[in-house]
Amino acid sequence: MQRNRFHPLAFARLLLAVLGLSLASFALAQQSDLVGVWKGSYNINIDGDREVTFTLVETDGVLSGTFDDPSAGMMAIAIENIVRTGRDVRFTLPRIRGEYYGTIHADLGTDGKPVRIDGDWSQAGEFIPITLTRKP
Repeated sequence: MQRNRFHPLAFARLLLAVLGLSLASFALAQQSDLVGVWKGSYNINIDGDREVTFTLVETDGVLSGTFDDPSAGMMAIAIENIVRTGRDVRFTLPRIRGEYYGTIHADLGTDGKPVRIDGDWSQAGEFIPITLTRKP
């Protein structure tokens, strides 16, 4: 009768593969909790508050989106890169030389997803604080 032998190296490889899949799943789950419409406003002392919208979607595990600033005549500007590191996020919009840097607030909605991002919009060397809130 032949016994199956436990091979430590094979077990270690299996464990690493399972851990890698778990981390990949966690990273995708982290990305997908940002999907939705995020709105905020800013004021540069010209005609009052101006509203901006970031609309984030996920396709095949990749997060992408668009940016709208109607008062500046900017609609559906592609967000070309979205990076999330823990609670920090960064959206880059090379077409208009814009970036949004933010920190996801700990508050969660009833769906368990974040509801607020505190950050700064940067364009043409200027930094403007904008808090984004998820809209239903």
